[in-house]
Amino acid sequence: MFSTEEGFKSALAGTYISLSQPELYGRELTFGMVGVLGQEWEKGGTLDQTSSAYSFFLRYRYDETVSKAIVEKVWGEMYKTIANVNTLIEYTDKKRDVLKGNNYEIIRGEALALRAFIHFDLLRLYAEADFSEAAEVSIPYVKEAKPAIAPQYTPADVVELILGDVKDALDLLEKDPIYTGQDVSGEDNGYLANRNFHLNYYAVQGLKARVLAYAKQMDKAAEAALIVIGAQESKNIFPWVKKNDINPSDVTLKDRTFSTEHLFALNTIKLDENIKGYFKETTSPMLPRQAITGGSNYLYDVADYRLKWFDNENGLVNVFSKFWQSDKKTVDGVVLPKRDRMPVIRISEMYYIVAESMKMSDPQGALDKLNLVRKMRGLTEPLTDLNPDAIQQEIQKEYEREFLGEGQLFFYHKRQGTKNIATANAVYKLPMPDLEIDLGERE
Repeated sequence: MFSTEEGFKSALAGTYISLSQPELYGRELTFGMVGVLGQEWEKGGTLDQTSSAYSFFLRYRYDETVSKAIVEKVWGEMYKTIANVNTLIEYTDKKRDVLKGNNYEIIRGEALALRAFIHFDLLRLYAEADFSEAAEVSIPYVKEAKPAIAPQYTPADVVELILGDVKDALDLLEKDPIYTGQDVSGEDNGYLANRNFHLNYYAVQGLKARVLAYAKQMDKAAEAALIVIGAQESKNIFPWVKKNDINPSDVTLKDRTFSTEHLFALNTIKLDENIKGYFKETTSPMLPRQAITGGSNYLYDVADYRLKWFDNENGLVNVFSKFWQSDKKTVDGVVLPKRDRMPVIRISEMYYIVAESMKMSDPQGALDKLNLVRKMRGLTEPLTDLNPDAIQQEIQKEYEREFLGEGQLFFYHKRQGTKNIATANAVYKLPMPDLEIDLGERE
């Protein structure tokens, strides 16, 4: 495979394809298992079946056979993908002469970022959010593709290893055209186009911000987030979604996921199939725990653009439609560009991280960041005169609204240390597979 440049490109693409499968970000790590753990859904689908995995996840019953099988499948698929990434990283040095132009820096940079990204979500799932010196060891951080038992590290040490890979990735991705501004439309058959389907330079900065926020280093997290925000402001990349794209006259062109704002998204070509039985083509779709609009505890103001994520289906109203795809794949022979996207990192998260970092030192500055996102969601009345606790409450409400179906709410509650999500006593650490516990080494 690594004897040609196309082999390297195929290996990298294969990693993204692996991540987009329903066992990972095509379902379980977005609207599926992790969405249920975040108490985003209340009933519908398999939640109504008392012995289903999702009904057990709703109560944090990880020890049941059906739920345990999903938990172990996620672990196995993530580490299998890491093994493939490590092989790719190894051969970027062994066969460096095969890669032309900036492809060595970009492919190796993306691969290092992918290794950091996958390990980070493994950490968020299978370890306590404890970054003290007294913390127990957690997950293995695997840097070599070889049949050997990898040592396990404390959460703080895992974060250090993640940030090491992130730094190396960012150094290499300074050659990324999304960072340099190089026009690559006519080069290499467009290989370096559509950079938000890859862990590009700014997506890696977004990942860095997310990691540091989780590790309770909010000032440093804000520094990384502001780099992304600055790029949006100065380079007009990751622009806010336009109202006409949210509700166009031709529904096939509807930008359901606000795709222009994605720092990183997976091209999940079977997304339409993945949501069938959960939201689409079912008489019992999964329904949000909170009321969509109206009442005293609702998700969206009537003016909120995000209400467009709900449609009518099979005679039902307000069915979650964020990931619905048009039955048409092309219009006049052109592939619809807004199909098949699973958002992974968004520009809005960068604003929330900065707001959270500023809530104590500059409450009005924090509100300015929140109000900008709210304005871009159609909410013209600004938040004013809020104390730090109230600002944090508004940030939580934004996570509940903005990332519905994307799996980030569970991780938000975990880093905040929320004891009860909705009415459930949250259990944030998923069990490692029995074999890992039996054979794992401690560093």
